[in-house]
Amino acid sequence: MGKAFKPSGKKQESANKGVSSSSADLDQINLWHEPFVHVMLIVVAGFVVYFNTITSPFLFDDITYLVTNPAIKEFSFFTDSDRLFSLGILPDVKNNFLLRPVSYFTYALNYAVHGLDVRGYHLTNLIIHIVNGLLVYLMVSLALHTPAMLTDDEKENSAQAVSHTWFPLFSALFFVCHPLQTQAVTYIIQRFTSLVVLFYLGSLVLYAKSRLARTATSQWVWYVLALLSAVIAMNTKENAFTLPLAIILFELMFFSGHMGRRLVRLIPFLLTMLIIPVRLAQLSSMAKPVEADVLVDSINLVNFSGVSSWHYLITQFGVIATYLRLLVLPIGQNFDYDYHLQTHFFSLGVMLPLFLLLLIMGTGVYLYCRSWGPDRPQTPLYKLAAFGIFWFFLTLSVESSIVPIDDLIFEHRVYLPSVGFFLSALALAAIIYRRLANRFIFTSTMANGLLAVILISLSIAGIVRNSVWQDEVSFWGDITDKSPNKARAHYGLGAALVQQAALENKIDFGTSRNVGREKMEAGIKELRTAIRLRPDYILAHVCLGKTLSDLKQFDEATTELLTAARLNPNSPLPHIFLGESYENRGEFAKARNEYTTAIAADPSHPEAHLRLGKLHAKEGNLPDAIAELEKSYLAYPDETTQKQINDLKAKLMPAGK
Repeated sequence: MGKAFKPSGKKQESANKGVSSSSADLDQINLWHEPFVHVMLIVVAGFVVYFNTITSPFLFDDITYLVTNPAIKEFSFFTDSDRLFSLGILPDVKNNFLLRPVSYFTYALNYAVHGLDVRGYHLTNLIIHIVNGLLVYLMVSLALHTPAMLTDDEKENSAQAVSHTWFPLFSALFFVCHPLQTQAVTYIIQRFTSLVVLFYLGSLVLYAKSRLARTATSQWVWYVLALLSAVIAMNTKENAFTLPLAIILFELMFFSGHMGRRLVRLIPFLLTMLIIPVRLAQLSSMAKPVEADVLVDSINLVNFSGVSSWHYLITQFGVIATYLRLLVLPIGQNFDYDYHLQTHFFSLGVMLPLFLLLLIMGTGVYLYCRSWGPDRPQTPLYKLAAFGIFWFFLTLSVESSIVPIDDLIFEHRVYLPSVGFFLSALALAAIIYRRLANRFIFTSTMANGLLAVILISLSIAGIVRNSVWQDEVSFWGDITDKSPNKARAHYGLGAALVQQAALENKIDFGTSRNVGREKMEAGIKELRTAIRLRPDYILAHVCLGKTLSDLKQFDEATTELLTAARLNPNSPLPHIFLGESYENRGEFAKARNEYTTAIAADPSHPEAHLRLGKLHAKEGNLPDAIAELEKSYLAYPDETTQKQINDLKAKLMPAGK
C-alpha cells in the first residue's frame, strides 16, 4: 500500500518486531486461516442462529402467496399463462408469479417434494441465506485480490496478508448472524429477497472471477456464467434492476484497463436491465381488463394509492436512517412498523436524516478520492469503505427512492444493502484501529476478541428475534406491543387468537363449553380495536362478523358483515360469510341469494361457487351443485373439491340409467 508502509529507523525496527511477533502467533493458529475452516464457520453460524425457525408456521402473506396458491402446486402454470389468469386468486399473486418465475419455481419444487410441510421451506431459505454468506466471503476476498488492492508492499507484508484472510470472514459472519436478516430468512415468502441476492452476488462474484482469470477460456466461461446469473436475477425479484450498476461500480473501483474494452464487456449486463420493463409490458397485455386496473398496485412497484413520489422520497430519508440504526443497534425490531408518511420537506423528521445520509454519502466520496492519493498506507481500506457506502445506497435505491411502495418500511429490504454496510463498517474500523495502534486490526488478539464478542451478541439477538416467529399469536403479539396504534397489527392478532382457539378445539361453538372462551374473547377484542383504529377496515369487519356468527351471535354478526359490504360493494367476502350465517340459521333462500351476490361481485371467486354448490347439494339439487363445484375447481384446483364433484356425479348415475 505504498512506501508509507516502510517506516525508517527505530519505527522500522519496531514495526518489524510487531510483524514478526504477529506472524509467529499466527503460525501457531494457522488452521484458523484456512478457507475451509472459514466456510465451516459461516455454515455453522447460520444454522446456530436459525435452528429455532425450522418449524415456524406460515405467517401473513405466506398464506396468500403459498398455502392457498394453486399455481405452485402444478408446474403447468409456468408454461400456461392463460390458465394462471383463469384462477380465482388475487391479481397480486398472479402478477407476482409472472414477474418472479424463478422464485415461484423454487416454491413449486418445495411443494412437489414435501407438500406444505413448513420445515422444507424454512430449510431451503436457510440454505440460501448461508450460500449468500459464502458469496459475501468470495466477493470480498476477490475484491481484495484485484489489481487496485494489491501492491508490492502487500505481497511482502505477512500481516497484511492475514488482514486479507480475515476481512472476508468477518464480513460474511456479520452478514449471516445479524438479527436484521431474520425477516428475509424466517419469513418464508421473502425468499424473494434472499434468492435474488444469491443470483445478484453470484453474478458479481462470477464477473470478478472472469476479470481475474489468467486464460481467455476461463475468462469467457466465468463471464457467460455471470451474465446467465444476471438474467436469472432479473426474473427473481425487481430489485435486481441495480445489478448491472453494481457490476459497473465494482469494475470501476477495483479494475483498470482500456475504457473501450471495459465498456464492451459491460454492455451485455446493461441490456439485462430491459428484462423487467419488458416483463411489465407483457404482463399488462396478458392481464384481463378487470385486473389491468390493479396491475400497478399488485406488482409492488407503485401500490401506495394516493402517495406522491416526492412524499415517498422524503419519507425514505428517515426510513434509511432507521435501517442504519438497526444495523448498528438491532433493538426494537418490528415486522410491521407504524411509520408515518412525511409531507413537509422542512421538518426535523426529514432534514435530520437527510443531513445524516448526505454526510455518509459525502464520506464515501471523500474516502474514494483519498484512495487515489499517492503513498497512502490504507488505500485499500479507503476503497473498501467507499465501495461499501456506494453499494448500500445503490442497492437500496429501488425500494427507497421515488417509486412508492405500499409499506413504507420493511426490514427485509436492507438484506442486500447490509453487505455494503458491514464491508464499510469493518474497513472504517480497520482504518481507525491502524491510526490508533499502528497495526492491522486482524493481527490484534484483543481486536479479534472484541469482534467475536459482537458476533456472538448479534447471534444471540438473532436467536431471540427468531423465537418471535414460533406461532401466529406470539408473532402478532410482538407487533401489537410495538405498533399499538396500527390496525393491521390488532387484526392479525385477533384473527390468530380466534383461529388458534378454533383449531385447538378449546371451544365448542354454540354450547355451554367455555374452555377457550378467554382466548376467543381476546381475539374479538383485538378485532374491535382494529375497527376502532380504522373504521373502514373491511377484513376486520368480515373476520369479526364470521367469528360472531360462529358464536351464534347472528344479529351482531350480520351488522358487521353488512358494514363490510357497504364499505366495499365489489368484495365477495362479506356476502360469502353472510350466506354462511344464514345457512347456519337454516335460512337457505337468503343464503343462496348472498352466495349469488358474491358471485356477481367476483365471478372467478372459488369460495362463492363452492359454498353455493354445497348448498345446492344440501337441498338435493345435484346438477346445479356439480355445475357450481366445477366452476370452483376451475378457479381453484383442489383435490377435495374434485372428490366432492365425483361423489355427486356417482349419485346421479343410477338416476341417469
